[in-house]
Amino acid sequence: MILHCFGINSTSIFLTQLIGAPLYLVNKSFYYAWMAMTKELFGLVVNCVTQWFTSTTIRISGDASVRGQLRLTKDGRLETDFPERLILLANHQVRLF
Repeated sequence: MILHCFGINSTSIFLTQLIGAPLYLVNKSFYYAWMAMTKELFGLVVNCVTQWFTSTTIRISGDASVRGQLRLTKDGRLETDFPERLILLANHQVRLF
């Protein structure tokens, strides 16, 4: 079930990226916005699969440079105030399966 759900969503996101690829030739701003949306969707899929099918607690932390940019809302969502351009690195490999 988990592989089926992840596979269908990943394939859909890949097809969405293919559909958006010609935007690069038309308008690069639209292309980059389109690709950013597909990356966000993939992040949502990974988080949903992790939360729905495993008993995993996701912990997010950072050093002083991100202080005040991460906050937990009353309903449990994570809100961020990161700059427009950011490089974010995980300190470990993530294995879902």
